[in-house]
Amino acid sequence: MRPFFQKSFTVLGTVLILSLSGCSSGVVNNVTRFHSLPTPKGETIEVVSLNSALQNSLEFGQYAELVGSRLGAFGYVPPQGTASELVARIGYYIQASNRIIDDGPRSSVGVGMGGGSHHSSVGVGISIPIGNNEPRVDYIRTLTLDIIRRADGIKLYEGKVTSQGPEGLPMVMPSLIEALFQNFPDESGTSSKVRIER
Repeated sequence: MRPFFQKSFTVLGTVLILSLSGCSSGVVNNVTRFHSLPTPKGETIEVVSLNSALQNSLEFGQYAELVGSRLGAFGYVPPQGTASELVARIGYYIQASNRIIDDGPRSSVGVGMGGGSHHSSVGVGISIPIGNNEPRVDYIRTLTLDIIRRADGIKLYEGKVTSQGPEGLPMVMPSLIEALFQNFPDESGTSSKVRIER
């Protein structure tokens, strides 16, 4: 009987892994952009907060560093003691959506196996509910980015990214920023869904 048990639990483990692997940690982001942004040629750019009251906050400082790093990857450089040629102004906020998600048990993983020899039989079964009994509130997380030419105040880029889920801004901000800068600056006047795996 031992080989049967070994084989049964091997199959059982495979089924459980396949069932649980359906749970994804990816974040789907909706990205919209409008711009008349020329190809970067080493222009200096300063990252500031849309809300001046947050300019010196630690939270903004962390987000600004992430945005500045991505801008640097496209050829922009930070100012060196003088006023920058461009200003990148970022805003961010979170709000509760109008829906409550019920993550109650949606399905279960059930495995039943049996084997017998002459008049004896053995069965193995397991059932695991997938889901959560507690309802939850989803949030809409938003990040905006405007790039403005300092000399005349003309806006050259206007981008917005939103996602929806149970997590707060600090958890998803890296995903929002990554989605916003995919194929930056991308085609003006377009919207797209960008999935970021975590």
